[in-house]
Amino acid sequence: MKISNLKRLLQVALLAVLLVAVSAATVSASENLTVHFLDVGQGDSELIQFNGKNILIDAGDQGAGPIVKSYLRIHGVSSLDLVVATHPHSDHIGGLLTVLNDFQVGQVLDSGQVHTTPTFEDFLNLIDKKNIPYNVAERGQTIDLDPSLRIEVLSPTSTPFDNLNENSIVLKVTYNKVSFLLMGDAGFEAENSLLASGYDLKSDILKVGHHGSSSSSSSAFLSRVKPTSSIIEVGAANAYGHPTQKTLSALQSTGSKVYRTDTNGNIVVTTDEQTYSVSTGKQSWSTAGTAPKSTASSVAWPVSPVAAVSTTSQEAFVGSVKSNKYHYPSCQWAEKIKPSNEIWFTGSADARAHGYVPCGVCHPP
Repeated sequence: MKISNLKRLLQVALLAVLLVAVSAATVSASENLTVHFLDVGQGDSELIQFNGKNILIDAGDQGAGPIVKSYLRIHGVSSLDLVVATHPHSDHIGGLLTVLNDFQVGQVLDSGQVHTTPTFEDFLNLIDKKNIPYNVAERGQTIDLDPSLRIEVLSPTSTPFDNLNENSIVLKVTYNKVSFLLMGDAGFEAENSLLASGYDLKSDILKVGHHGSSSSSSSAFLSRVKPTSSIIEVGAANAYGHPTQKTLSALQSTGSKVYRTDTNGNIVVTTDEQTYSVSTGKQSWSTAGTAPKSTASSVAWPVSPVAAVSTTSQEAFVGSVKSNKYHYPSCQWAEKIKPSNEIWFTGSADARAHGYVPCGVCHPP
């Protein structure tokens, strides 16, 4: 063989190797999983992005709709493969009215729970008007977004609880060695059901249930999940006292780093299936779809969970998941409640909002 031909063959071979390497690098870069936890005030909204596919979970209240819309546009979302409505409370589905109107949606996954509010009625009517495929979530289902991801529906069960929050859709997203547990507004009842289910709950990132209220994140549940990072979606100075000191302390005791949308802004977790990183940043949003102006930003730093919120013992009440009464912690009946059955409230309004009534012995307000 002539030297010139041999050189030409070597050049072709080297070019082929280079192309394969570039192609492999491109594929690797495109396979990062990104989960966004949007700052929508006192509400929830998460965006999952993987290989050009998008899942939106909740969208805050109606006022947050334009914020979510802008965020999606800025992050390259032109259509949504799936929209998940964890449960029908307005601080989760209100903003979905804007999203369903302005984006092509492949499918809606709903908790199947009915709520007698105009917002929920508008939500259902819009799905029907847009002729969007509608399905009801149930434990044991999987979501086939991509073969590389495992997305499991862990809640609700086929037998619903009385409380809408407890029937929230709970998802576990696993990308090889990195996993997310997204709890919606699920509280103690749902957590106890998950603990008894036999599912592997251990997850690296926990989206804390019910905005960090005292009715979620039991010690038994957290000891099973063992999150290294916990994310609380909550509005600044909200009227509910979320997140409560009890929940923040419980998260701290697990050694988990705590991130909060009220102090950190948008929280973005990116993973290459082996490790993950967290970035945060407050944004000043334009609803016209233009790029946001950053007012503050940081990378992978936790908020001190102890110093973040203070509550007083006079405002705290306790109940049992097995009754509908709430008590002062010093009440003789409160002291008889097993720790595993405790449900804590930040005030009488919080207790009443969860369907509890005052104890007839200690007479809380």
